[in-house]
Amino acid sequence: MIKMERTCGCMRSDVMLNGKKIGTMEGVYLTQWFVKNRYRYTGTFSRYNTEDPQHRTPGLTVDIVFPDKHIVIKEAFIEWIREPGGSGTFNAKGIESYMV
Repeated sequence: MIKMERTCGCMRSDVMLNGKKIGTMEGVYLTQWFVKNRYRYTGTFSRYNTEDPQHRTPGLTVDIVFPDKHIVIKEAFIEWIREPGGSGTFNAKGIESYMV
């Protein structure tokens, strides 16, 4: 059974790699699915901005921080990025909340 449970989004989020901020994502939307007795997280973004071109390639695993909602999308695997606009999709391992 496939069941869509939640969707959340953020207009501007921070992208972290090994604890360091490497860029920002704009227009990020995350959907939580319940498939085969486990949760699955998929998402899209409309723009990915980074200074280093190495960090703008598909296949990178990052953490995405929603600062306004205090949520961290853990181990988000960037599946593809469209050039030159920088929109794309990702799959994530999980979601965590944090306290300020």
